[in-house]
Amino acid sequence: MKSFDKLVEIMATLRSKNGCPWDRAQDIESLKQYVIEEAYEVVDAIEAGTPDDIREELGDLALQVVFIARLAEEKGWFKIDAVLDGINDKLIHRHPHVFGNTRVKTKEDVLKNWGRQKHREKGTKIFDIPLQMPSLQASYRLMEKAQRIGLKPVKIDRSITARTQHLSGKKLEREISAMLLSVVAVSQEHGMNPEDILRSANKALITGLKTKSGKNSF
Repeated sequence: MKSFDKLVEIMATLRSKNGCPWDRAQDIESLKQYVIEEAYEVVDAIEAGTPDDIREELGDLALQVVFIARLAEEKGWFKIDAVLDGINDKLIHRHPHVFGNTRVKTKEDVLKNWGRQKHREKGTKIFDIPLQMPSLQASYRLMEKAQRIGLKPVKIDRSITARTQHLSGKKLEREISAMLLSVVAVSQEHGMNPEDILRSANKALITGLKTKSGKNSF
């Protein structure tokens, strides 16, 4: 933890009266863009980089966490210790199969237990997702969350099932990519932005999932 404590200390120095003018000029709003950028750079490094690239980008992302926590401390909201305590408590609470007496056999069991635990803690708020998330990724995450608590969020069209049910691997990937590109092409022909269309659909999906999950205790 010495390295982490050193990072916290460096950030406090940068934000001090005699620190860096640029760092002192930042606020939580101005750092939003860097959090997103650094997260994407971590993903790029994982997909195409070397271990050194991953290490470096993780450091840049960690900096944003410490930076924002420092700003929050200056506002009297919380300290970095509270951030770490919160995630430590959450991990222990949501892994009863490791830190408690719950038994699981597969990773699917773990995900289902995780989803149900989150549902008990947050209720229908489990379907609240970042509004800035790309719509396609948001759809995927919403369906993933729903399935973990036993809900079937979307009825798949029979024609799509027929086109994909006997495919696997690269052939299935090519078929799905062709369908996605076709949807984009149709949207473009009609002068519609598929991102906007899917975002609206996601909002309706969230409403439906919240209604369904609110009727069940799980």
